[in-house]
Amino acid sequence: MKAAVNKEGGLEVIDVPEPPEPGPDQVKVKIAYCGICGSELHSLDPEYTSRPPQFKAPPGGMKGPRIGGHEASGTVVAVGSNVQDIKVGDRVAMNFRTPCGNCYYCRNKMEHFCQHVIPATGSYAEYAMYHPNAVYKLPDNVSLEVGALLEPVTVAVHTVDIAGVYPGCTMLIMGGGPIGMLVLEVAKAAGAAKILLSEPVESRRKLAEKLGATLTVDPIHENLEEASMKLTEGRGFDIVVDASGKLAVAKQCIQLAGPCATVVWAAMYPVGVEVGVPPSEMYGKELTIKGVFISPYCFPRSINLLPVLDLEPLISIRPIEEIDQAFRDLLAGKGMKVLIKP
Repeated sequence: MKAAVNKEGGLEVIDVPEPPEPGPDQVKVKIAYCGICGSELHSLDPEYTSRPPQFKAPPGGMKGPRIGGHEASGTVVAVGSNVQDIKVGDRVAMNFRTPCGNCYYCRNKMEHFCQHVIPATGSYAEYAMYHPNAVYKLPDNVSLEVGALLEPVTVAVHTVDIAGVYPGCTMLIMGGGPIGMLVLEVAKAAGAAKILLSEPVESRRKLAEKLGATLTVDPIHENLEEASMKLTEGRGFDIVVDASGKLAVAKQCIQLAGPCATVVWAAMYPVGVEVGVPPSEMYGKELTIKGVFISPYCFPRSINLLPVLDLEPLISIRPIEEIDQAFRDLLAGKGMKVLIKP
């Protein structure tokens, strides 16, 4: 089968063996689409070559070439003997990891830090294998294209959860990439009343306005602080989310937050770098700062949101043969949520 594997400096599409028939607790899926994740774009950035332990493969790892991709949808083609409630022909979207359910973290409401994760095989491929716990049936009114956005939607849901978005609140989103846009949509659904999205790329600002942003600002050529104070009547925002992954922006979030605000860093940052946080700001405003690490317990609610959110404007599709160029286009700010079709 065709698959895109990670090579130094990029990705290469090669022929690899098709996964075998599933074991007792496995589901084999024919991949329809797999989205390119921002975390994968960092694989081309030397600043991100060192990764936190949570992102590294479990002991023993996977055999053979490492196939990328984890934001996938498809059709079930085979199920193991122990699998219940999932059948051949089901249209599904998938998580890329299954917590063990037995370790300290799984038993203490922190399954995203599971010590014995069961990984799926990579989904930049014609077929992939999953634990049944990672497979979710799509509603009849959700396309496979939209279904491929399930996993990134869960990240937005988790971000909105820990940000504590509430009806009538004011919110600033820094960065108009896929996660920023999804946070915008989920926050609107959760009741945020005024949302400013800061993004230097004009096409992304226009899309944010279409998706419901109250105001968009070009932080390169416009005064973001002035626009923020005007929108919030000089108070600063109740909630500030960084979805840009830029260190200077992560720090700026603190400056634009209002009293008792929550700041959420919802992006990946290079390992080992630091952002100076003025204690006087923390004390004087009584701020809370949180980080986002994937999306525990968010998949069922995100499935319910797929027909409700306006996701199709985010999507473009490229054949797997163009995956390396698709990565480079995204790094140049071209496109939004690119789906790879094996």
